[in-house]
Amino acid sequence: MNPVMPRISWARGLQSLHRASSSTSRKTAAAAAARHISTTPARSSSKNTEWVRSKLWKDGDAPGAADPYTQRPDDVPEDSAVTRLPQHPALEGSDPADRRPLAVRRSRLPFPANRNEAATPKEVGATDPAYEPATSLDDLADLGTLREWWDQPGHWSAELDGFAAFASPARVTDRAAIEVYYRRALVEVLALRETGALGEWATRRWAEGSRDDLDAALAVDVVVRDGEAGTVLKGNVAAVADSLKQTPDEAAAVETPRPERISSEEAAELVKAWDPSWKRIAVDDETKFALRKRLYQLTGNLVPDAKLGAARTVGHLIVLTAKRPKAKRLAEILQRTEELQQLANVTLHDRRVSSIDKEVAVGRWKLIEEELVKRDLPVTGLADVSRNREQERLLGRI
Repeated sequence: MNPVMPRISWARGLQSLHRASSSTSRKTAAAAAARHISTTPARSSSKNTEWVRSKLWKDGDAPGAADPYTQRPDDVPEDSAVTRLPQHPALEGSDPADRRPLAVRRSRLPFPANRNEAATPKEVGATDPAYEPATSLDDLADLGTLREWWDQPGHWSAELDGFAAFASPARVTDRAAIEVYYRRALVEVLALRETGALGEWATRRWAEGSRDDLDAALAVDVVVRDGEAGTVLKGNVAAVADSLKQTPDEAAAVETPRPERISSEEAAELVKAWDPSWKRIAVDDETKFALRKRLYQLTGNLVPDAKLGAARTVGHLIVLTAKRPKAKRLAEILQRTEELQQLANVTLHDRRVSSIDKEVAVGRWKLIEEELVKRDLPVTGLADVSRNREQERLLGRI
């Protein structure tokens, strides 16, 4: 037999216990030594504090507590929390138990209430003597779902309910109508410039006006001199300038509906009657800014800043604004192609033509539908039969 020492499992446990106890004792001793070295006696600390306070304040008693770390000032009670930080004005008077985010508490919107347990009829009857419990489902009030919360009246704040957008909600896409509104905007800008009010009213909100204001602006004749900005307006220029000026109080007090849109046929006739020389009028930065802002208010079309800088005349602005939007689908592009629309043997569809569409085109679908109903067969689709019938059979679900 080999002289091998027997393995004792509990011996290792004793060794680890001994090491742990020795390391713990060393840590305790080190902590006690550090505490003994860093700690200053209370008496010497108080004497040093009194000596420093007497040197700093020689005239009269020093303000505050003698030991600010362990004592409170005389004018502050013991049970009150001392803080010198200013309170935020949005948090004044707020409930400290309110754990909602700060943005939600500052918001003017009435957010939905938190989910709580409904009170019992006995508890409601104690607070409301006129309460009568519902006896049927029809007597219960329909509160709606959370998804329908913002669609209900009163769930927007009063300021947001009366919000009026600056741009026109209906975008004008007809080129002739855009030229008419550009002509009106040009007359209004030149009228403000002649009266000396363009610098003051360039960044303000102009009155949108009515159809009479549109006709008054279009009645002013624009005489172009060599294609420069030095044009002459012939007509009631002062009335056009005054129709644009309105204070914010007047705009809030008078709620005028959106003016009547000009039709495409009428706009085309007006454009043909005008001399096209007005499109060659050069525009500077101030005029371009005023024209773009006014057209955005009237038609809802906004010229991007990157393209606005390249425009030099009114005609350039019309081209940038009246550009037709890109088609999102191939069917839209084909429907705009006049050559295809003139072909008698070509028909354009915006979706796939199914077999039912073909039967409807020749007039046989009504007869097919009647025969399917007589035989108790599904008219379209597979009725209650699942499409993946074979897959469900392989998975053992049938």
